[in-house]
Amino acid sequence: MFSIDLIQVAILWSIAGLGVICAINARGFFRQVVSWLIVVSMAVIAVFFSYIKFESVKQETGFSEKESSSSSSNSAEVSKIDSASANFLATRRQLIQDAIVILDSIISFPDWKNIYSQGIEKREGFESKALSLRNRSTNSYRQIRALVPPGAEKQSYDSLLAATDNLRLAGYEVHYQFGLEADTLGESISRARERAKQAKLVFYTIINEE
Repeated sequence: MFSIDLIQVAILWSIAGLGVICAINARGFFRQVVSWLIVVSMAVIAVFFSYIKFESVKQETGFSEKESSSSSSNSAEVSKIDSASANFLATRRQLIQDAIVILDSIISFPDWKNIYSQGIEKREGFESKALSLRNRSTNSYRQIRALVPPGAEKQSYDSLLAATDNLRLAGYEVHYQFGLEADTLGESISRARERAKQAKLVFYTIINEE
């Protein structure tokens, strides 16, 4: 049936070709008009059946299904990439917001002179808060480093890591100050504030660029 169908299409085109020859050799205006009408009709029929046969061959060979499958696969891949990017951005935003809360606590941490002038019990309370800030900043640092950015976010992720490192160091500097009680200037806390301000600026820049 497959070969007969092809033969039928070939015969149609052959008849159309013979019609062209006859139309060219026809004498008289009326005969030429009739001949060309027949040629056009045969050509239209041949094109129509050729198209039908072409679609039939595509279905039989599975070519159409492959195109559809390829298109579906590409769409699924794009959707998967978009979903991964959206999940990354949502997770990153939440981690940044949590980190900013820690940074605000570091920036507003009391001056060392005020802490040092108070009694030992109150100093121990501040030291406990400083240790908590150190632990929270370290945890935030680890969570952000665990993110896997999509290719388009690689550059901003590098900036995020640098800012997160400042967050970690700021938490460390706050707590480290309590091991330097002889230092009445509180330089370690001052450095912590500067690092925290720098990190906070980068975090807000990243959020605003989303």
